Amino acid sequence: NTYSKVSEELLESCPHFAFRPLVFVLAFFHAVVQERRKYGTIGWNVVYDYNETDFVASRELANTYLTKAFNNDGPIPWASLRYLVGQCMYGGRVTDSMDR
Repeated sequence: NTYSKVSEELLESCPHFAFRPLVFVLAFFHAVVQERRKYGTIGWNVVYDYNETDFVASRELANTYLTKAFNNDGPIPWASLRYLVGQCMYGGRVTDSMDR
């Protein structure tokens, strides 16, 4: 459902070739995080309030970083993207060490 809300116009907003696959991966990741809530303590030890804004913020972050990499003809900053999305956007809410 997350990926179906992404428009073709949005996918074309970033000139970098890696943007489309990255948006798909982010949508898949977001869906997995959302689905884990259905399993109670088997999924997460603590209930976390992940919502659509986490996905939108991560997608916009990817757009910004990939557009900058494209314009500067530089490499994709994978380490920065992984840290910002995984640790800041999504991981920032995790309070239980077993959920990391």
